[in-house]
Amino acid sequence: MRWVMRSKSSLVVLALALWWVLVNLPWLLVGEEEFTGGQLIPVLNLLPAIALTAVFMSLYGKLRRTLLFLVAGITGLGIYISISQDLEASAVVIAELERLSGVLNPESHEAGVSISYLWGQLAAIGAGIATMFAVAFSLFGSKSKSKATAETDQTHDNRSLWDEQA
Repeated sequence: MRWVMRSKSSLVVLALALWWVLVNLPWLLVGEEEFTGGQLIPVLNLLPAIALTAVFMSLYGKLRRTLLFLVAGITGLGIYISISQDLEASAVVIAELERLSGVLNPESHEAGVSISYLWGQLAAIGAGIATMFAVAFSLFGSKSKSKATAETDQTHDNRSLWDEQA
């Protein structure tokens, strides 16, 4: 097997790593307690890891385009989940509201607990979109240089090397 690090793939890896870091930064402030995206939506901790694994598998050259399309789909799923989920209705927020108010029904709490959104969610969504652009750039970037080098590698004959050894 041959492993070749491509600069476009390293851009995708960097964007995925940034997305993963931003998923684990605070997204929601409930009272004085901060909750990260990974706490609010636990699947967001898995999606970047799965996408990174697919990128590293694509570096071996087999099914490269298919695996990069998979990375784009996983990233798109993560963006959709980040946007569509109601963070105030997640289990950890309800548990915190119940703890702060002392009432088991979070809709009827009278403790005056404020819930505010932080910049982490928007930054993670932005990093996910940047990852999608990096994958698109990696998929649909210039291919003529790589095809030309592959053709010259296949047609290059080392007869002079054989002549020197004889």
